[in-house]
Amino acid sequence: MKKRMSQIAEIKSGYLFKEGIKSDKEGNVSVVQLKDVNDRGVLKPHDLQRISLDKIDSGNFLAVGDILLKAKTNKPVSAVVKEQLPSTIATAHYFVISIKKSDVLPGYLAWYLNQRPAQIYFDRNAGGTRIQVINKQLLSELEVVVPDLKTQEKIEKIYELHQKEQDLVEAIKERKHALILSQLLSVISK
Repeated sequence: MKKRMSQIAEIKSGYLFKEGIKSDKEGNVSVVQLKDVNDRGVLKPHDLQRISLDKIDSGNFLAVGDILLKAKTNKPVSAVVKEQLPSTIATAHYFVISIKKSDVLPGYLAWYLNQRPAQIYFDRNAGGTRIQVINKQLLSELEVVVPDLKTQEKIEKIYELHQKEQDLVEAIKERKHALILSQLLSVISK
């Protein structure tokens, strides 16, 4: 069954900063920026920049299960907020998608947004010249294939395991690279 995004979720823009982001290690708010979601759609929440904001509506804060979609980039990937991130907002480069139907799982929807049918839809319909820009109406009209919950759960779990595998493969590659370089350097240091 296909459903439009507008039927599945509430879509809102991330927080618009009028004057750039000013880092403050003692700040009261953490900010998810473009660099904090990798090209595979994984949110890296542990090194978020902190800022100080005097007035911020708590409705701007991210919740577990929210989906972040990079809307102002040439790589519109999405990621799920999987853990509680106290007082955390996303920049206006993102759409924050909150599912309003119990028949759609966040992990499934994020996976679907990263797949070829959605990516082709974005490529064909997004605006912008140098940087692709997905607007709210375009995202709202995207048709999403919604299988039964059991199928969604399987897809969500397999996708999560695949992401973990990719992280491990990257870590192994980095360690192997460092090991080989140190061994080569030791050969010429003798």
